[in-house]
Amino acid sequence: MTDIASETDTSAHDSTDQRLLSAAERLFAERGVDAVSLRAIMAAAGTNVASVHYHFGSKERLIEALLDKYLNQLEKRRFALLDIAERAGTLRAIAEAIVVPLSEIGEEGGTAWLSTLGKLLISGHPALIPMSVSFQPQAARLQELIVRLRPKASLPSIRFGVTQAVTLTCVVLGDIAHTNRLMSLSGTYLDDGQMNAQLIDMVTAILAGPPAEN
Repeated sequence: MTDIASETDTSAHDSTDQRLLSAAERLFAERGVDAVSLRAIMAAAGTNVASVHYHFGSKERLIEALLDKYLNQLEKRRFALLDIAERAGTLRAIAEAIVVPLSEIGEEGGTAWLSTLGKLLISGHPALIPMSVSFQPQAARLQELIVRLRPKASLPSIRFGVTQAVTLTCVVLGDIAHTNRLMSLSGTYLDDGQMNAQLIDMVTAILAGPPAEN
């Protein structure tokens, strides 16, 4: 086993840090956050029993570090697409601003991250609280643009729609193979491009809300 003292070297620290995050990301995606112990993460990462505490301090901090992995990229890309959506003035453009940044993370190898985030969103896990703070500016901009297009919609309805849209997108993109296994029951298969297009259509419908009553 690695001596903790030797991990004060910067390169060793970074290597161990990333191994722990990669192992946690994979295991959380497979089993869910609460079903994975620190010991399982350390075993999968090939580190000693004290490494998580040394590098992160606790499992909660490890989860927070993992969720932070793509947050800057996600925020920058989403705001750029929301600028485009503001000029377009359509719910579909707003839906693209929700789906596309997440699909790009999946294309870069972040499917396990998306799967983990989707599981946390479904369960309403408290690990989301730190992340929710960073998401607030995005949520506010999404709400602002949707209100312009649906001025009669209530804010709770809009917020519910955005929450469900993000959750659906993470769950589907976090395990496209699983979605295709379900689709295969009806003889259908979607490639990545088709899956993204279907997601954008579905998110557009969610953001539109129920049909207006006559």
